[in-house]
Amino acid sequence: MSLETGRDTSMDGQDSVGKSGVQSVQRAVRLLEVLAAARGPQTMQSLAHELGCSASTAHRIAVTLAHGDLLEFNPLTKRYSLGVGVTKLAQRRAEQVDIASIAQPYMDDLRERVMETTSLWTRTGDSKVCVACSDGTYTIRQYLQIGTRVVMADLTAGTRVLLADDEPDSVTAMVEAWYPDIEHAELEEFLADVERTRDTGLSMLPEEGANRVHPDVSTMAAPILDGRGAIVAALVVAGPVGRLTAEAMSADAEALRTCAREISVALGAQ
Repeated sequence: MSLETGRDTSMDGQDSVGKSGVQSVQRAVRLLEVLAAARGPQTMQSLAHELGCSASTAHRIAVTLAHGDLLEFNPLTKRYSLGVGVTKLAQRRAEQVDIASIAQPYMDDLRERVMETTSLWTRTGDSKVCVACSDGTYTIRQYLQIGTRVVMADLTAGTRVLLADDEPDSVTAMVEAWYPDIEHAELEEFLADVERTRDTGLSMLPEEGANRVHPDVSTMAAPILDGRGAIVAALVVAGPVGRLTAEAMSADAEALRTCAREISVALGAQ
């Protein structure tokens, strides 16, 4: 191998053009994996070592990836890191994922455990849309249709989950627009519960009237996260207030959390 000419003689005569091309792609993928697993930017020497090739070969791959914004080079530190193009690809992947199809089998399993209607809701502005549902097994149960759209003024557990990533000022403005006469103490309690939801991964509202739209329905919900850790949906269990009590919610809380985690992992969450 000659570093002066930049020629990797270790591969001379060993691969056909086809094999060489495949190996280059494999090394490019491996280089991205190495940078993704690293704690910080890496030198070309360390990358070449991880790829098991010469520095010149690793450099050619890095230059190609950099042209696609998948790699970034800092001329001051002489180190490489993942580029903004990786984030764009991840975002596009998230947009293309059929979250309903991924979540449905997990939701069906959860329904068998809790026996109440389970549903998945995504956010659209100040509204939420039901994108998946698994009907409860009881004769008297909440009935939902896919595509049902509800303004988040219902202030249910699912709404609190979907608002958990918002800034408090934004949530305050939204609630005050819905309920201009809301008491300060009630608003503060709502904001505190929204904040706790992000920390605990759960919101439970067994009290009658907690649902502003359907006061006889109680709800519990957990956040569904994407690969960036952002909340992309709310997994909701709903049932009659007299049956889905605080005690019943406590008994099923871990099952709900576990189901939400499994769906999140399937979407790419860590």
